[in-house]
Amino acid sequence: MSGRDQTTGLLSRRNFVALGAAAATVAATAAPPHITVPEQVMHPLDPLTAAEFARIKKAVAGQPMLGRRTTYGWVQLHEPPKAEVLAWKPGKPFRREALVVALSPENRTAYEMIVDVHAQTVLSNRNLHDLQPFVTEDEFDAAIAVVDESPKVKAALEARGYRIEGKISDRFFIDMYAPGDDPALVRDGTTIRAVRALFADKQGGINDYGPYVEGLMALVDVYGESILAIRDFPGAIATRHVPEDIFSRAVLGPEKPARDLGISPPTSSRLRFDGNQVRWHGWNFRYSFNQREGLVLHQIGFEDEGRVRSICYRAAVSEMLVPYADPSPGWIWREFFDSGEYGLGAVAVRLRAGKELPNNALVLDAVLPDTSLEARIDPGRVFFYERENGALFAHVQASDKRHIYARAKELVVGYVTNVGNYDYIFQWIFRLDGSFGFEGELQGMILDKTIADLTCSVCKEEATRGPGVYETGGDQEFGTLVSPQMLGVTHQHWINLRLDFDIDGTANAVEEYNVKRLPPNPKTNPAGRALSVTRTVFGTSREACRMLNDQTNRSWVVYNPSKRSQIGHFAGYEIEAITNTFSSIPGYRYGEPTSFVQRHFWVTPYDARQFYAAGWYPNQHPEDYGDSLVRYADDRSIYDKDVVVWYSLGFTHVTRPEDFPIMPSERVGVNFKPRGFFAKSPALGYARLDQESSHSS
Repeated sequence: MSGRDQTTGLLSRRNFVALGAAAATVAATAAPPHITVPEQVMHPLDPLTAAEFARIKKAVAGQPMLGRRTTYGWVQLHEPPKAEVLAWKPGKPFRREALVVALSPENRTAYEMIVDVHAQTVLSNRNLHDLQPFVTEDEFDAAIAVVDESPKVKAALEARGYRIEGKISDRFFIDMYAPGDDPALVRDGTTIRAVRALFADKQGGINDYGPYVEGLMALVDVYGESILAIRDFPGAIATRHVPEDIFSRAVLGPEKPARDLGISPPTSSRLRFDGNQVRWHGWNFRYSFNQREGLVLHQIGFEDEGRVRSICYRAAVSEMLVPYADPSPGWIWREFFDSGEYGLGAVAVRLRAGKELPNNALVLDAVLPDTSLEARIDPGRVFFYERENGALFAHVQASDKRHIYARAKELVVGYVTNVGNYDYIFQWIFRLDGSFGFEGELQGMILDKTIADLTCSVCKEEATRGPGVYETGGDQEFGTLVSPQMLGVTHQHWINLRLDFDIDGTANAVEEYNVKRLPPNPKTNPAGRALSVTRTVFGTSREACRMLNDQTNRSWVVYNPSKRSQIGHFAGYEIEAITNTFSSIPGYRYGEPTSFVQRHFWVTPYDARQFYAAGWYPNQHPEDYGDSLVRYADDRSIYDKDVVVWYSLGFTHVTRPEDFPIMPSERVGVNFKPRGFFAKSPALGYARLDQESSHSS
């Protein structure tokens, strides 16, 4: 870490922007203020600092099993027990421990260590054996070098008709992935840590991505730094230039004028930071950033009648799954666990105010370790901004033209992760009415399959026959032709959210709401449109593995069975779907790590080791891998217990020609609304009252 950039914690001196006790209003066009960050850890959940990474490095240096080539792929705060955090008071000491995952090429294994940061000692050290942590950037770079120098890979490309005069990478983008499933990955009963290389013909463009050499792949032994296998299945190559260079104005077309509408509200003086604690219009929460999950929100609460009431202890993206629909040998392995295979925070990228973000965005740095355990500054990883969202409420009284109204303002907190061709913006939304939500924006470039077809086959048939039912066949069966020879393969994006709700305390319960239509009855339901609500309180975790149902307007409520309002309602928060989809993973595979997408809603008792829907190490997971959400959801009680909600939201991407070469953003989301939590809506305090004059028309 550079000595000229003395940074600790999540936020850097150089780029930290906040509004503290002497709150300043920042205009939408003003440069963000620079405010000094506290250099000491202030809270048990604060992220690890640069100084702490140095202590961790000293602690692990003496481990005898770690050789010269050891790298550190995953290092983050090992959070203290929840009971300790809830009991902690400012000024009191607290434990600081770190999770350290070390990769040892010499021993061909990885180790999971827990380090006491204060004492600079290793508390535990577990050999992971066949469990594989997510792949690091260093490993991808080393594997690219192996592929680039391979005569066998070069010969396979030349056999497809390509002429390669220099390095393979001079002509092709060597596109690296976690390997998925392949029989070559297990030898003599032992898993070989590997990555998979694909080859995209750059066709002389700036964009890394281009038409793939369909069916050709190389598996690389990461620890051995050698070619493990070459898979060469029949497949097409592009016989013409493909307009995929998104950095070329010739591909994009003439630049059109764009003007900022200037509607971003100024950054409010109500947005206040105290270290990693945030306060905004009654909301109170902490945040951190790590390599696996990216942004994590902690201890979300709302100030109500002079005290902060707890809502959610911890909220984060626990896992993603991106399964592709094409069952051919070159695609069948593509079921990507984007968090467990790549690390959402490890591949997070910078966003900029006035560019990808609104002008009024506050952009913060993160401090993360590199693979040698040296702290580094990752700029612009977390953003905060306020936005308008229409009316909070409004009404006009016709008799005397009295108005009551309020505008909706929201706080957006998020980050962006770049998983290869896709970019995901994950953001949490806080609102004035006490509700909050999650939004995922899916952006980037679709994965294309190179085929021989130049035009849409089913379109030609429809044009000839007219009305009827059609199914695409041939090479276009599993996608949409988006450009000559380019098939955008149909796929899904799944995001699983882990929310440790603590509604007014840790003892909570969960119930399901279903709206049902009552049967017509000449006396009790003469018009036939009577509706009632059925409420089902779950007893065990297994009972709470549930699917959405549009036909019953299904939702779920997390509530405190010991906290009731003056009119008898339980204090709770309702989970309300915005968008979702069905799962492409078939029922017979229920029980695999992918199963978190086979139910939209899950509830489990709190367990300090259960953070990730596909478990800690889904990359190259063995057949007997038992660490996943589907295994957590057992017969344990979830009534009047400390419970965790896992919500899976998905998007089925049937690609369009307009998605090529770069797709417009798609959005998914879910809302969390107070139900009985407040005596009255906190939005009422923002009401404005006026009356039209008698002269108004």
